[in-house]
Amino acid sequence: MQQRLSAQAVDQFKRDGFLNAGPVLSMAEVDELSSELDRIIARGSDGFREDEPRPVSYVSIGGDTDRPVWQIVNIWMASPAFERLIHHPFVVTAIRDLTGSQNLQVWHDQVQYKPAASGGTTAWHQDAPYWPAIEPMTEVSAWIPFDDADVENGCMWMVPGSHLWGNQIDFLHRQRDQHKEGRDFATMDEFTIPDGGKTISPRPVACPVRRGEVHFHHALTWHGSPHNHSPRPRRALAIHYMTSEAVFTGRNHLMSKYIKVAVGESMINAGAEFPLVLKEGAVVA
Repeated sequence: MQQRLSAQAVDQFKRDGFLNAGPVLSMAEVDELSSELDRIIARGSDGFREDEPRPVSYVSIGGDTDRPVWQIVNIWMASPAFERLIHHPFVVTAIRDLTGSQNLQVWHDQVQYKPAASGGTTAWHQDAPYWPAIEPMTEVSAWIPFDDADVENGCMWMVPGSHLWGNQIDFLHRQRDQHKEGRDFATMDEFTIPDGGKTISPRPVACPVRRGEVHFHHALTWHGSPHNHSPRPRRALAIHYMTSEAVFTGRNHLMSKYIKVAVGESMINAGAEFPLVLKEGAVVA
């Protein structure tokens, strides 16, 4: 397995706003994590006692009960294997190289599970506008599949360069009803780039990711994923990392109730629910 991203890979990320780093996890690691995920999925949202470690949230998102997308937030709090994963040396070092930050924390992790044949759509969006509790919008996520994610079972689609266009969540919300199936994700309405005033037709690209690979994306990169009609599930985890620049805004979010600093203060002291994974450039085990 590779030890660090190349300079060319970092440049590609800065240009496109996303990057498939290739094989990072061994099949043994992926198998262990897959088994842990299956264990927690099988327990369900009501399967945890109040006195035992549990995820922060376990819900179906998207509003379509016939086509669910199950979301589990902070699975690392319920599983030692996933807690080790958020500290993975290659992943943390890659986030350091992509952000230039010498101090990194986990904002939160987020499983998205699309069941075989019935998995739903994740509408076009940017991550950062959904995280109003922290600023600035400079977070980077590591996306790790436990099944090969491809066009057939609902892999992510992304728009190259879109992380450079600021907060465009209102435009993306207007795309929602048009994009459900894989073929729908290949085109978007015309968009006017801020400042430059140039009107373009965004060209989304499919981002397949195989088991063992890790895919990175910026928190302002436009992305979404279609229905899963395949006979295979699509299980994946996004680990959302924040840099030492992050401060608490006081605005509401699922994680706000855990934040132990005052408005305007650095998230570096926010509490144990936001683990430090890189300190002064060195990986924290």
